[in-house]
Order: sequence, then C-alpha cells, then structure tokens
Amino acid sequence: MSMLDKVDELHGQFESLLEHAQHNETALKKFRDFEIALLFSDNPAEFFNSLLKNYHQAFAWDQVTVTLVDANFDIRRLFSHLGNDLESNPDILFLDSPAPLKKVYRDCTTPVLGPFDPEEHETFFPGGSAAPASVALLPIIRRHVLIGSFNIGSMNADRFQAQGGKDFLQHLAAIISVCIDNLLTKEYLKYLGLVDNLTGVNNRRYFEQRLQEETARVFRTNAPLSCLFVDVDHFKKINDEHGHQSGDQVLRHVAQVIREQVRSIDIVARYGGEEFTVLLLQAAAARAQEIAERIRSTLAETTYYTDDGRRIALSVSIGVNTLPPGETPANLSAAAKGLVEGADQALYAAKNSGRNRTVSYSRQPKTGDKPLITGKKE
Repeated sequence: MSMLDKVDELHGQFESLLEHAQHNETALKKFRDFEIALLFSDNPAEFFNSLLKNYHQAFAWDQVTVTLVDANFDIRRLFSHLGNDLESNPDILFLDSPAPLKKVYRDCTTPVLGPFDPEEHETFFPGGSAAPASVALLPIIRRHVLIGSFNIGSMNADRFQAQGGKDFLQHLAAIISVCIDNLLTKEYLKYLGLVDNLTGVNNRRYFEQRLQEETARVFRTNAPLSCLFVDVDHFKKINDEHGHQSGDQVLRHVAQVIREQVRSIDIVARYGGEEFTVLLLQAAAARAQEIAERIRSTLAETTYYTDDGRRIALSVSIGVNTLPPGETPANLSAAAKGLVEGADQALYAAKNSGRNRTVSYSRQPKTGDKPLITGKKE
C-alpha cells in the first residue's frame, strides 16, 4: 500500500471517529435536555408530558409507558384532589399489586433489556398498539422500595439487547426515580396545605380556590353550581357538656356524613369552627335542596354516641344557594362571592327560624332576594 493510500485510509478512519464523536455529542445533548426538562418540571402534567411525549424526537423510541404501584389508590387520589387526572392518560398505568414488577425485576434493581416476552411484558405495553420487538424496562425506586417501572419499546428487535447500553439507562432510571419521589413529596405537602387536619376534608383555602374555578366554569359550560353552608346546631353546648374531644368527634362524624351524601366530584370543606361548605358541581337548585335535606335528615335521625358511650342529640342547619347558568357577569369574583353569601344568609335564616332545617336562598325579581324556608323543625 502506497503512502498516499495509507494517508487516505487514516483520513477515513479519522472522519469515521469524528462522525461517531459528533453523533455521541448530539445524543448526549438530547439526553441532557430531556433530563433538565424532567428535573425542572413545575407540576405533574408538565413532568409526565416531558417523560412520555418528548422521547420520539430525542431517542427514536417507538413506545413509552410508566407503571406505578397504587394499591390503595393513594397516588391517584392525591393527584386528582389537586386537579390532575392521571387516569385519563393511557400511557400511565397503575397496578394494584407489585407482583408484575417483581416478576420482571426479581431481586434486581437494574434495567431489564431484551426481546419482548408477552407473558412478562404485556402488562407494561397494554392494548391498542402493536407489541414491540425489544424492550428496556427501568425500575423506579422510592426510598429503597420498587414502586414502578419506566417502559421503553422498540419495533427493532436489535435495539435493546441484554448487555447493551445499561449504564445510560441506569442513570436515566435514577433520574426518573428522583423526579417521581420529589413530585410525590411536593404534591403531598401541597395536599396537606389544603386539607383540614381534624376532619380530613378540604380546608377553607382549597374551597375558595375551587370556588373561583367552578364559578368560571358555570359561564363557560352553561352548567349550574350550588353551594351548601352546613352548621352544627348548639355546638358550644356539646363542647361544654361533653368536652372538646367529644366535640372533635362530632365534627369528624358530620364531615363523614356529608362526604357520604355527595359525589366524589363535589367539594366538601371545613369553612371554620363547626361550619362546613359544599360545592355541588352541575347541580341545579332542586337537586341541591334534595342533597341538603338528605344530609340534614341523616344526621338528625341517627343516634350518635361518643367514644365513652354518651348520647349526643345531633342536628345541623343548612343554607342552600345556586348559581344558575346564564348571562356572564362583569365580575366572576363578585358572582362567586354572591353564591357563598346567599348560602350564608340562608343558613342564618335556618338557625333563626328554629334550626335543624334547610333554607334555600331564592332571588325574587319583584320583592328582592328572599330566603325560602324548607325542612323540619327540631
């Protein structure tokens, strides 16, 4: 081989190495961008969008899902409470048991790569799309416990091989695990800030936040919104005669009864002291009145005993107000405030007219706003 041929050969090798290095640099930059997007996501929607939607362009993966163990529905309830519906995303899968994960990972916490096995992998790539030819499953670890899996599928049978690229995927698994741990911790702390510690229902801060959102929805979707104000009758007397611990038990019981009588989409909150508020979504006046009466009668007709066996005569007064769909107000905040104030006025009318009753607030075009009294006396 002539000197010129050797030079050409070396030049070709150099060009090949340079091209390979440039390719690696491009791939590394894409991974860094992907990593940064995950680490700096502000909310669950942004995080899962980065995790599940941006991979095509970055890595040319064909399928991606994430699987989370949620045996007690805690994760879904947490995110749903804060307005994030994870179940509507088909790429986020929930397991009632960690068994499918343990079957795949066994005692290892390293990525699993290889050909697609329907018996072991179908759980991670369900329905609709064609099964991948090869897969990479990345364990999601939270506080030393396997809680999920990040699942990558490729239609190329040679893309993921048992010993190929595990270092990169192990690093990616660690990043995803840290992000999900941070996300769950942050959302749980946020949740604690919106829940009443004593009764477990929402607090006033959460109620007022959702009140604005749901009032705006009334005029966007043309659906009604109703508000209930519920007040425990003679609560001071209960505290004085039975003690504050018994009073706390009563509040927990009332909160539980209210939750049992409304839908999961409705918003129940402790407004303060012995007062509770309820937002009944898409509920017109007649329906709201019916629910209020059901809450009142359930509490009044059930004998309640404290933990030490003492009987407490328990009843509530309830004010009802409805924001009907119609013309858009100039000020949504004023409309929201008016909904609550109307329910509050109706509550005072219920208490002033004998307690243990429901009062509906009715707008009379000629005589002005006037509460209509319904329900039963004590």
